[in-house]
Amino acid sequence: MSAFTNHAEELLLTWLFTTSTATRPTAWYVALHTDDPGEAGSANEVDTEDDDYARQSITFDDPVADSGKVLSDLQASWTAASDADDYTITHISIWDAATSGNCLMKGPLVISWDQTADGIFTLDVGKVIAALD
Repeated sequence: MSAFTNHAEELLLTWLFTTSTATRPTAWYVALHTDDPGEAGSANEVDTEDDDYARQSITFDDPVADSGKVLSDLQASWTAASDADDYTITHISIWDAATSGNCLMKGPLVISWDQTADGIFTLDVGKVIAALD
């Protein structure tokens, strides 16, 4: 993942540099996108392409020592509806809710994925990486 959203940046800045209380997310969900999700993370989510699509729950391991990143420790999979049109997954985002909620990070896939009806897209353990640069 390559970019914090404005919401996540504000949470981080509040937590690091003020005495105000920042409410930390306690659950995380991966969303799929057919193009750049934009600053808010809500553009181009696959929900408009596939009736069976839903964000998938994900968790992360402790930070990798001296790396500035955390790796996913759950696998996430999506199976396209049998009547879904073909679409290409190009980006993912991380949210604090299964629906609606706040987008925390977003970024492009290293390799885009062409999803077809009944096709399965899987993000294996360790493949979702949240990093600070």
